Formats: sequence, C-alpha cells, structure tokens
Amino acid sequence: MPADGDLSLRSLRERVERALHSFLAAQRERIAGMAPPSARLVDLIEAVLTGGGKRLRPLLCCLAFLAAGGTDGPEIVAAAGSLELLHTFAILHDDVMDQAELRRGRPALHRRLAQERREGGHPEDAEVYGVSVAVLAGDLALVLSDAMIAGSGFPKEAVARALRPLEAMRVQAVAGQYLDIHQAGGPSISLEEAAGIARLKTAGYSVAGPVAVGLALAGASGVLRAAIEGYAEDVGEAFSLRDEVLGVFGDPEATGKDAESDLRRGKPTTLIAAAIERAGPEERQVIESRWGNPRSSLEDLEAVRKAVEGCGALAEAEVAVASLADHAVGRLREVGLLEASPGRELAGLAERLK
Repeated sequence: MPADGDLSLRSLRERVERALHSFLAAQRERIAGMAPPSARLVDLIEAVLTGGGKRLRPLLCCLAFLAAGGTDGPEIVAAAGSLELLHTFAILHDDVMDQAELRRGRPALHRRLAQERREGGHPEDAEVYGVSVAVLAGDLALVLSDAMIAGSGFPKEAVARALRPLEAMRVQAVAGQYLDIHQAGGPSISLEEAAGIARLKTAGYSVAGPVAVGLALAGASGVLRAAIEGYAEDVGEAFSLRDEVLGVFGDPEATGKDAESDLRRGKPTTLIAAAIERAGPEERQVIESRWGNPRSSLEDLEAVRKAVEGCGALAEAEVAVASLADHAVGRLREVGLLEASPGRELAGLAERLK
C-alpha cells in the first residue's frame, strides 16, 4: 500500500485510465488479427470511455480493497478497471433501451453511428445500423470486462471469490433494468416498490457491488468487512437518491444527459413516488397527468418539478442523502478506517454526495 498521504482519487483514476488504455490496445491488436474492420468496436468502446465519467466503480473497488488490507499494485488496478468496461456495456445498452439523445454531453453512440451511416449514403438503414453496432460494442465491452479481471494477475482463488459478488451485481442490475422498463409510463408505484428498483439498478450496481468485489479480492472478513459493507449500503442509497434528484432537477450542461427524458418516460423513482405520496390533490394531479406523458411540454415538466419541490419531496431527499452520507462515514470512523488514506478517500466520496 502507498504511504499514508500518497493515495488520492486523482492518482488512482490515472492508474485505472492507463490500465484500461493498455488493455484495450492489446485487445484492438488481437481483434485486428482475426477481422481488421471489427477492431473498430474497440475504438468505439474507448471513445465512450474517454468521453467522460468519474470512474466511481473502479475507485470504490480499489479503495475498499486497500481499506480492507489489500496490497496495492497493478493487480487491483486492472481488476477494478474491468468494472469500467462493465459500466460501458451498461450505458451503451441503456442508451439504446432509453432511446437516449445524449450521453456525457454528446449524442449517444447509437445516434452518432446512425448519423455517420446517413452521411455515408445509407439513410434507409441508418437507425438500425446505429443501434446494432452500439449493441455489439456493448457486448464486446462486457466480454472484455470479464477478460480484464481474469487476467488481472490475482490468484485464481481470489478471482473466484470476486466473481460471486460480480455475478450478483450484474444479475441485480438486469433485474432492476427490466423493472424500470416494465414500469415506465405506467401508473405510479409505491415508495417501497420504487426503492426496490433503485436498490437493484443503481445502489447495488454502482456502489455495493464494486465495494464487494474489492473486499472479496482482499479476502476481508470480520468487523472490518462488515463496516465497509455497511458504508457501501448507505452510500449506495445516497448515490441512488442523488442520481434521481439530478434526473429531475439536474442541469444538462453538468449531467451531460437530457433533463426531460426520465420525466417523459415516466421512469419509476423514489423521488416521484415520495412526491405523489406527500402531495396534496392538486399537486398529485399535476404530477400524475404530466409525468410519464411523452407529449408533455417543457412547461408541463417544469410544473412537475415545482410540484415535487412544493410538496417537500425534494427537501426530504436532500436530508436523506446527507444523513446517509454521515452515517456511512460514521461506520468507517467506528473501526478506525479514517486514520489511513483509503478510508479517508471513501469518506470523501460519501461527503461529495451531499
């Protein structure tokens, strides 16, 4: 492990970036050897990776591993980097399923590919081409994610331990995504149902799963493991709530995503479910008639935002995020993890959610 004070999110992020670049370069060469044009799929994956992203999942995996006593080295950086390839798979497929226009401030990949096809003189199949190639790039990112963790350099038994939480987080994410699609545009659901979807689709996949992979690679056990798992549970819920707030109130310039798409799709979230539960008759009518309506105007959606804020659901979510973040940090403090850099960086990630 680096000396206390030498570890930082920036340095970890840079190491993950280098590991991903090196791994993808090797995979590009490998695929070019079997089918040269197909190597472009690796270019598309790398374009998505270099287009932005906070590398939250690799960072959480690395920090959990180090906080649990794992030894720093290229092995954990590579294993953690595989989670960014997994995330690339997820966002490429999500953007297709959500018919997204934007991702990280740019047209979503399937949109860019469709435009490229049109400009190349094939307008008749441009949309199908864009979706098909984006899905293939996502498929390859998933396959390469497995290859990267398998070849990370950890002993086989450590990789085998990590595959259990990795498999669980992927199954949970798929189950949550199905519920998200199935419920979208339908009648409002209960707060409990919405929270269940958020735990599957966002909290587990984005926070608890990556932390569990890091703990498994470290062979963590006992009180220390329980404290870090508790931290991940709290931060996962806080992250999910913050994501929902940004989905309704976020500035597209900052989030890089269409601010209205979730509202028009009627995406089931705990924020909307809480607002419907808290709202008076007039506010509830505004939310239920305009949320999930693909024909809602910008003025209609602004009225939904005002209703969500006016009934107190937004303020309640903000309080919950801060409380969960504080509780997460408290769990680390109780077992002395704030005395070293990995624990302090984990605490900093929690604090940033406020």
